[in-house]
Order: sequence, then structure tokens, then C-alpha cells
Amino acid sequence: MAGVSKEEYVVIVAGGIGTRLWPWSRKKQPKQFLRLFQGQTMLEQVYLRVQNIVPVANIFIVAPEEYSPLMSQYLPSFPSTNFLAEPTKKGTTAAYGYAAINIKQLNPDAIIHIIAADDYIVDIDRYQRSFSFSAHLVRTNSALVIYGVKPTDPNPGYGYIKVDLNTKATQNSVDAYRVIEFHEKPSRQVAQAYISDPSYFWHTFGFSVSVTKMLELIKVHDPATYVVMEQIEADLRQPSRLEQARLKEHYGNLQTSNIEEKILESEAPATYMVVLEETWSDVGTWDHVYNLKPKDQQGNLIIGDPNNVYTIGVSNSLIVTATKPLALVGVDNLVVVDTDDVTLICAKDRSQDIKQLVDLLKDKKVESLL
Repeated sequence: MAGVSKEEYVVIVAGGIGTRLWPWSRKKQPKQFLRLFQGQTMLEQVYLRVQNIVPVANIFIVAPEEYSPLMSQYLPSFPSTNFLAEPTKKGTTAAYGYAAINIKQLNPDAIIHIIAADDYIVDIDRYQRSFSFSAHLVRTNSALVIYGVKPTDPNPGYGYIKVDLNTKATQNSVDAYRVIEFHEKPSRQVAQAYISDPSYFWHTFGFSVSVTKMLELIKVHDPATYVVMEQIEADLRQPSRLEQARLKEHYGNLQTSNIEEKILESEAPATYMVVLEETWSDVGTWDHVYNLKPKDQQGNLIIGDPNNVYTIGVSNSLIVTATKPLALVGVDNLVVVDTDDVTLICAKDRSQDIKQLVDLLKDKKVESLL
């Protein structure tokens, strides 16, 4: 097991909504605050997991200010000073930059591991060794190190990393490669071509980097965002620290910017990739939930009270119950998710398209269901 490092910091990014897990995942309670596994929210599981990598004092969570009540509810012991509340969402460049300048005040030589609040991991020891290797590569090569896993399907919801297989390096049974190209969320047709090439990996979100290099990269590739980060950093140095109202003013000067497109695609040849363990999932869709949990003899997975579900000739389906009984006859490969105000029925292999359904609700301004 990798040791706990006081020079490393973990930034958990918890700003997503998880639209493909609608109607369970909503604005008022997004995916990372849902109890999908082992009676804990995904954020709780990630928070507990990374305590084996860094001390609690070195764990930061960046998320919209509106999630503050959820943070208090599900992580009551989390240090409030380590919750970096963004006044509004302006993309990953701002979120990562804001985290970097806060940590820089504590340790200008810090290495930060930026991870998602919804990572599903089984092999915890391998996970820790992966971050230990990432930190080593950051220290010895002044590198940006992203995380990857072998793709299992042409999913257009991920970034794709092309590596040089001849550059393989191994530490404690964890592999790393030099990166050749990075492509953020290609079309399904392009992704299909990528997965037939063994040199391509999925980007699992986030990366490891020193705080100084993080800010240098923003300065080079997104100077407008960097100017605002400098202004925020200047306020952080003041004795009174940074008031939320002042931070809101700064964020009002930001344009939405995503680091995956601004930096990772541009910096690919100077980047390393460490391979995470193969059980990783971001549990991004209902078919992911189905694949990760045990099923009955008919291949059905029931979440909720099984005594509230009545089936005849139903197979290979995911059924999520709320309060009223559900009855299904003669169906296969369905996702049925019942809530108090809406019921979703979806072909399991079309789970990705639930995002389009949420977009339709937005277009129709059905705010009560978002």
C-alpha cells in the first residue's frame, strides 16, 4: 500500500450534474450525492478512499456554492475551509485554477491530484499505487500526468488518449506511457476507430501536476482565465482572505473554458499517462449501474424495495422503484426508473441518449423535472 504523502494534495471535483442518470440525478441532488453503492454516496466513497493517499487536511473539494447544504449533509466532518465553493460554473479551467491557487498559498511546491467525485474503484491498493507513480513522474519530469484505462466500447462521452506503446514504464505493477495525442469527446464513429487501435485509452478525468505547472499551463493556453486567477490569488494574500462576494465578481469576468480542450489537446506530446485499474467506472449511465451491481437469475437488477416490483417474463433489466408498485410483463433489456414525479422507460443500450432527453426538458423549460 502506498504511504500517505504530506506534500501531495487531492482535489475532488464535484460540480457535475450527472444528466445521464436522470431522473435520479437532478440539479437539487446530482449523481455524486446519490447512494448507489454500499449505502454511501459516491462522494463519500471517494473522500474515504483518498484519505489513504493524503491527510484529510490536504483534501479539497471544488463544487458550486449551491451544493454547500449537500456537503454539510453528507460530509459533516469535512473541513469547511477546504470546500472551494464556486459562485457559478465556468468550466474546468476555472475550477482547477481556483483549486491550484488556494493550495499554492499553503505549499508552493505542492503536487495536486485532480480527480472526479464519482469514480468507482474496486482495487484500492492498485489505485493508491497509481497515484504514487503519478507523483513520481511529476517530480522527476516536471510533467503533467493524466489517467487512463482501456476502453470497452466506443463511448463518445470520454476523452481518448493515444500513447506511444514503446515508451512503457512500470512501477509497482502500474504502467505509464508518453502521450502522443489527446482527443476530447469525439463522435461515436471516430471513437469506434480509436478503440480498434491498442494505443488508445479512455481518459478517466483529471490528472496529477505541480501547482506551479498547472498555473503556467493556464497562463500559456488560456491567458484570459489566468489574468482572473492572478486577481483571485492577490485577494487570497490579503489578511482578510477572499470574501465570497468578491469571488463572485471575479467569476463574473470569466468565460467558460474547459482544460481538456484548452490544455490537454495542446500539451499531449509533453504529457504522461498512468493506467488506472481496469474496474474504474464513472458510473455515468444507467447501463453502467446495471453492469456494476449483482443481478438475479433472470439478469434483473432491482434498486429499492423488491416487494414493490411485480414481473412476469422480464429479463436483463434495471428497475428502480420509488413509492408506488411497478408491474412489468414480457420485456427485456429495459431501464425503468420510477420517482415521485416522473417515470423513465428506456432501452438499456440507449442509456447514453438520456442526456438528449434532459436537453429536451430544458428546451421545453420543464424546470420541475430538471
